[in-house]
Amino acid sequence: MTEEKKVQYFNIALCQAGLLLVGLGLIRALSIHQDRLSFLLGFIGYSLFSLHIRALEKKWGIPKKHVWISNGIFILLLVPLAYWLAFPGR
Repeated sequence: MTEEKKVQYFNIALCQAGLLLVGLGLIRALSIHQDRLSFLLGFIGYSLFSLHIRALEKKWGIPKKHVWISNGIFILLLVPLAYWLAFPGR
């Protein structure tokens, strides 16, 4: 694997980590403040950021197999952590 590809994969991993943290923050904010408008605005921004990452993956030529694996890991991390943050006493 070339050095450029390593840097690209590292940047994608950082973006996925950022998406995970922002998503968890949105879920936590909604569960505490019950402010649906702020959540909606944050979710729209989150969605646009996610679309931008997908466009970069296509531009860089990241194989679909790696994209699916990355998305699977992301969902496996997001769902239980989101549940834990949204319902901390359970």
